[in-house]
Amino acid sequence: MIAIADVAVVVSNAKASARWWAKNLGFSTYTVGGSGHAILVAPPGDRFVLHLCEGFAPLEPGDTGIAFVTDEIDALAARMAQGAVPFPVRPKKEKWGTMAKFADPDGNIFWLLEVPTPMVRATRSSRAPSRKTRSAKPRARPRKR
Repeated sequence: MIAIADVAVVVSNAKASARWWAKNLGFSTYTVGGSGHAILVAPPGDRFVLHLCEGFAPLEPGDTGIAFVTDEIDALAARMAQGAVPFPVRPKKEKWGTMAKFADPDGNIFWLLEVPTPMVRATRSSRAPSRKTRSAKPRARPRKR
């Protein structure tokens, strides 16, 4: 098994950013090492983390391409907006589901998605299919000459 574990996001103040993620999205905060350099945030119970990188590269706000999935986008977006989270793109229905874009205090833009249940399950699955579900069709045997 292999999974994505960490994505770096450049921020102006990692500690302040971690507090923002905890307050507005309920994320857990982790500090790795004694220096406080590695400040990570993650949805509760998730193995995937955002590494809040302070001072490693020039801050270039914009679309990160990082998306979060939820099964209640309208309620979550409303709660986030009450916490003064800016939404450059409010929730809107598309053919494939509902999407929105929100911004952190440094102007980093993140996607928020609500997609059909089978797609959500696929994103949560970390196991390869069992032999029984891979294919019901038997493999052809090579012919002997």
